[in-house]
Amino acid sequence: MANGLTYNTAESTMLIFNVQEKSDWIIYNRYVQRDLELCKLLIEQELQNTKDNNEFAFYILGLIYREEGKIKNSYWCFDRYYALNPFCVEGVKQIARSCLLLGRNDEAKKMYLEAEKMCREPDTKVYYNLGLCYLNLGEWDKSKEYFNRTIQLSRNQDAYEKLASIFVMENNLKNAISVLISASKLFPFNTNLSVDLGLLFMKQREYDQAFNVLGNTLCQDPENPKALLTLAAEMQRNCGYDEALSKYTRAVTDLSECSEAWNNIGMCFFGKQKYVAAISCLKRAVYLHQFNWIALYNLGLVHLYTKQYVSAFLFLSTSAKLNTNHASTFMLIGLALNNMNDTRNAEKAYRKSIEIKSDNPEALINLAILCVNQGRKVDAKKYVNAFQETCLSCSPIDKEVVSSN
Repeated sequence: MANGLTYNTAESTMLIFNVQEKSDWIIYNRYVQRDLELCKLLIEQELQNTKDNNEFAFYILGLIYREEGKIKNSYWCFDRYYALNPFCVEGVKQIARSCLLLGRNDEAKKMYLEAEKMCREPDTKVYYNLGLCYLNLGEWDKSKEYFNRTIQLSRNQDAYEKLASIFVMENNLKNAISVLISASKLFPFNTNLSVDLGLLFMKQREYDQAFNVLGNTLCQDPENPKALLTLAAEMQRNCGYDEALSKYTRAVTDLSECSEAWNNIGMCFFGKQKYVAAISCLKRAVYLHQFNWIALYNLGLVHLYTKQYVSAFLFLSTSAKLNTNHASTFMLIGLALNNMNDTRNAEKAYRKSIEIKSDNPEALINLAILCVNQGRKVDAKKYVNAFQETCLSCSPIDKEVVSSN
């Protein structure tokens, strides 16, 4: 535990208790000096001498157990402390905190509500933790209410972040952006806030705002991996592969084990038509995360471009098992099978793609071509008509994913 947090805890302890007994002073001094093992021995001796009738000893022992990650033991100590002093709000708050750490959110909520009633003045920590309880319980409106109370009374960065995250979950990006803008003004040097704000601007397609925020972030923290990856992804989307690669290269030193980063780097090389490098990066992405269906899909795509149809089929089939609702995967499986002269299963794959996404132009035209090659003119005409209707409202078709047979 950081020293600052420890001394703050010790200072607050002094405010809660009027430490007068010599034994309590000794325990307190050992705790402040971070001699925790000796402190626990002193507490054990004191509890034996007082027959478990020292609330201060239980309180300090509860703090120590919490620092050690022994939350159940900590809960028991604070429960004993509360039994000895049921009218002290601190006992209620500490039991509630232990319940929250144990994932007993409903119990924690009840205890924090009790603490709220007992507090003579508004307590921002109680409000914030109630916000967490309601958030974990899925009661978003009540959670927002308490996070709003928190930020009205204090500069609590975490409350701003949680409030923004709830608006994002509600798909209310406008309010989420507003919250993060307010937070960024209060915490101008917090790059995590600015990156999250930049991402929301991206989702809103406000690209100028996003680039401005992320650019300022990189001025403060030139190696911020999240900002680098976000900018790189947008540059990649606009076919700026060299610029994107330069940013991915800077970010990957911190994210060398990040499957998604290697997937994006691989697709940059694919965009530059450097297929060997693309396959190498995509295989690393799959090695790092065997269930990354997008990387497997992209591996299949690159192998199709290099006319390695068997390998393409294997990667695409694995991707389809991990995500059974991605229409393009089945369309590419059909294309690989068609090039392997397995037209019966190719047709099944094309139909599966259309079943998932009825306005899939690549699947429709490939199925039409397959029907023409089999002399099924009526079926071919039906699919061509569907293809023409779809083309009126779809983006340009990649000619490389249309059968040439």
